[in-house]
Amino acid sequence: MTYRVYLRWPDQKVSDKTVTEDRALAELAYKTLIARTDLIGKPVGAAFTSRVNGMPQQIAYHAFDAEPESPAKPGTTITLKKKR
Repeated sequence: MTYRVYLRWPDQKVSDKTVTEDRALAELAYKTLIARTDLIGKPVGAAFTSRVNGMPQQIAYHAFDAEPESPAKPGTTITLKKKR
């Protein structure tokens, strides 16, 4: 399985991308991105995805411009699905 971790900007630009077969490395890359204090309040999100049977699947997403724990913006809740 291939994992992708990246920043997604409002213009759909992608940056800081990591692509790996190693889930532990992908989780580390994601945690590193969401720890970036320089992005707090900016309209950017950190995405953690994989491909299952060729179809993209979102594992986690973090919106840097959302209020922490905001029910209106569930993207701020970081959920890492366990490996099957």
